[in-house]
Amino acid sequence: MTFLSPCTRALTGACIAMLLGTACGATTVTVTPSSSTSHAASPSAAPQAFAGTGFRTKVPAGWQDQTTNQTAVSSLGGSGTVLMLLASPDHGLVAVRTTPQPVADDQLAHYLTTVTPPGASGVSHAEPVDIDGRSGVLITYMVVPASGAAQENEAMVVNQAGNTYEILLSTAQAGFARDATGLQEILNSWTWA
Repeated sequence: MTFLSPCTRALTGACIAMLLGTACGATTVTVTPSSSTSHAASPSAAPQAFAGTGFRTKVPAGWQDQTTNQTAVSSLGGSGTVLMLLASPDHGLVAVRTTPQPVADDQLAHYLTTVTPPGASGVSHAEPVDIDGRSGVLITYMVVPASGAAQENEAMVVNQAGNTYEILLSTAQAGFARDATGLQEILNSWTWA
């Protein structure tokens, strides 16, 4: 019998929760290797630069870059190309991917309703969001997996250079405020490349 480390178990659990928070139809995820300057999966004491396909940002202090962890990325499910996967100290996840097909600006809010998992509760109305000068929309919702605690999610989509970027935070309800602060740090340092 193989025993997984606590970090691996937590990441696997968070990935399962993330799977519940993404589109339920497609099963294959394509990973585009980033040129992240943080190749280690250990948390950093200070924010680290991250260069993804089409954007740059900073990984908050204490968070782990899991983008090159094929097991973690494969666990996400959903569709599209995963560009960044970050794990917070309390095992929340921020995933950034491009959608399989671009979504028209006037359809972004509708798109979010189509990828919100069945059974999600507390689904907010779409709200405007600005990411480095590009307008998009965001929603929040709750998912309670059959085998676990409630997961709070914040999903947003924005168009840039012919691509639709989907950014999703998924974390335990108890850690949502803390992880949302980390997501805000990521968005505040975000620039389009």
